[in-house]
Amino acid sequence: MELHNSLFRKSASKSIILMFLVFMMPKIACSQIKKDSLFLHYLLAKDEHRDAITLISQLQTRYPDTTQQRLELPYWKGLAFYSLKKLDSCTFYFSKVNASSQYFKKSVFLSGISYSYLRNINQAQKLFLAVDAKDSLTRAIRTFELAGLNLLNRNLSVFDSLKNHFSEEYYPLQKQQSNFSDYREIIQKQQRKSPLKAALLSAILPGAGKIYVGGQLGQGISTFIQNAILGLQAYEGLRKDGVSSPRFIIYGGLFSLFYLGNIWGSALSVKIKRQEFNDKIDEQILFDMHIPLRTIFN
Repeated sequence: MELHNSLFRKSASKSIILMFLVFMMPKIACSQIKKDSLFLHYLLAKDEHRDAITLISQLQTRYPDTTQQRLELPYWKGLAFYSLKKLDSCTFYFSKVNASSQYFKKSVFLSGISYSYLRNINQAQKLFLAVDAKDSLTRAIRTFELAGLNLLNRNLSVFDSLKNHFSEEYYPLQKQQSNFSDYREIIQKQQRKSPLKAALLSAILPGAGKIYVGGQLGQGISTFIQNAILGLQAYEGLRKDGVSSPRFIIYGGLFSLFYLGNIWGSALSVKIKRQEFNDKIDEQILFDMHIPLRTIFN
C-alpha cells in the first residue's frame, strides 16, 4: 500500500511540474523576448549600431521568422547599417521588412535614397514608384524624390513635369523643392557650355576659352599674355632676321606649342569643369533628397 502511495505521489509531482512548465514556459519566453527587445532599443538609442547588429544577428538565429518580424529585426538591422552608411547592407535588410510592418514605407524610402547615393538610379526609381501613395504626404514625398532622381540623370523635361506636381502644403519639402528649381536652372546653364566653342574662342583670342568656361579669369589672362609675348618675339625674329633665323624658329616653335596647348586646354577645361560641377551639384541634390526623409520619418 505504501509503495502504491509513493508511486502515486511521484506521478502527481511529475504532472504538476509538467503543468507548470506548460503554463510558464510561454511566459518565460515572452519575458526573454521583451528583455532582448529592450536591450536592442537601448543599444540603438545609444548609437551603438555595431553592437546592435551583433545582437540582432544572434536574435535571428534564436527566434523563428514570425518572432523576428514581430520584433521588426529586419528593419532595425537595416537602420543600423544605414546609420553606419553601409548602404549595400542596409538596402538588403530593408528589402526584408514585411509589407504589413509599420516601418515598411520608411524602409522603402530609406532604401531608395540609399540606392540613389550608390548611383543605382534605376533601382531607386523602381522603389519610389512602387510606394503605395494613398495619402497626400506620401505622394508629395514620392514626387519630390522622383524629381531628384531626374535631376541626377539630367532629365530636365521629366523634372519639369514632376515639378508641376510639387506640393507647397508640407513645410519639410518647401525649401528643398525650391533648391531643386535652382539646381535645374544651373544645370541647364552648365550644359550649354561647349568644348568646341571654348576651343574656337581660344583660337581667335588665346585665353578666351578659359574665361568662357568660368572661374578661370586669371588663367585666361595669363594664357593671353604668354601667347602674346611669344607671338611678338616670333614676329620680331621673322621681321628682322627672316624665316630661317634661330630666333624665329625658337620663338615660333614655342608660340605654336603654347597656342595649340591653349586651344586644347580650353576644350579640356570645359570637360573638367563639367565633371567638377556634376560632382558638386549631385552631392547637393542627394543632400536635399535626404533632408525631408529624415525630418518627416524621424
